[in-house]
Amino acid sequence: MEYRIEKIDFELRFVGKRQCVKTSRAFKEIPALWRKSNKDGFMQTLIDMSWINPKCKLESLVGICGKEAAIMDEEFDYFMGVRYDSEVPNGMEELIIPPCAYAVFPNVVDAWKRLYSEWLPASGYELANQPCIEHFLRPGNKIKHELWVPIVEK
Repeated sequence: MEYRIEKIDFELRFVGKRQCVKTSRAFKEIPALWRKSNKDGFMQTLIDMSWINPKCKLESLVGICGKEAAIMDEEFDYFMGVRYDSEVPNGMEELIIPPCAYAVFPNVVDAWKRLYSEWLPASGYELANQPCIEHFLRPGNKIKHELWVPIVEK
């Protein structure tokens, strides 16, 4: 499984909106949330906010999944946002994630399907107690999205 390691040595501050998602329906509910955000203009608002004062490779739309990488509850919060260091806009909230190392996989859907059963058992890493980040890259990139999985060495 193709991946790279990225180390973020500073706090990541995101702004956006949080939605509750049923874990068993996440592969249907999350794309529906993005479609809705595209129709109602929220996605464009996030796009307009992205790439202001870039600091790292997480500089476009993100979906942050739950509170920790191993989602075991029936529901989890899905945070749609962007990394942003200015004042939190009205109607949005902030989410701060501490520094961490990440295993970064191209293709979010494929990565979710293979992460726990294939990659993690053979990797030499374990999941860190932080959320996974779905990173949607700007148009024109070779790949469209990545899954950032927080890790620590075993």
